[in-house]
Amino acid sequence: MHYRTIELVVAASVVVISLASLFVAVFQGIVMDRTMKASVMPVIQVGHGNVGEDRESWVMTITVHNTGLGPADIRYFGMRWQGEPIRDTSQFLARCCAPDSVPEDQRLGYMHQAFRDGEMALVFDEVQSRFLAPQERVDFIAFDRPDAETQPRGHAVWQALDLVRHDLRFDVCYCSVFEDCWLARFPAQSREPVARCDIADWSAEPGPNEAG
Repeated sequence: MHYRTIELVVAASVVVISLASLFVAVFQGIVMDRTMKASVMPVIQVGHGNVGEDRESWVMTITVHNTGLGPADIRYFGMRWQGEPIRDTSQFLARCCAPDSVPEDQRLGYMHQAFRDGEMALVFDEVQSRFLAPQERVDFIAFDRPDAETQPRGHAVWQALDLVRHDLRFDVCYCSVFEDCWLARFPAQSREPVARCDIADWSAEPGPNEAG
């Protein structure tokens, strides 16, 4: 009977040790997986300003920057103003930045004519459906300040937009190389994980089109 008890204790010890080893192996696997994903995690930031990199020129920019450790697959980028998505840049500028003296039904035509006359020009770079490398930065929009004397309409629009840009809201949905995805909102600086962010999920909220 004494030997039988010893055998049971030994058998139980083997089972406990095996279970402990299995637990350690599983835990190490989880830690390694999380460490690997953290080592390639992208972090997208969106900012805007009105001064060029040389600190001597007036250039309004909206910049998207990957400050994380891994590449970011940007699958959706959208802007909002007063709670509504910006679908067309010219229409947005007509709403926000045309002079008060221009009748409402003529504002869009005013903007189109200012672009055609060369009084202002916006330079766009693609952000949506683009990979950003770690620490890569891209200017989604660059808008040089028009000359007040030779381009008065463009200058007035630039000045008005310089105030309005602080009220813009940005939504960015992006994924890592492991298909971990996040929805980030600015300037709230919020970032939450989502199951996915395929463009089809955001079809009701398209991004802005190029003006010109």
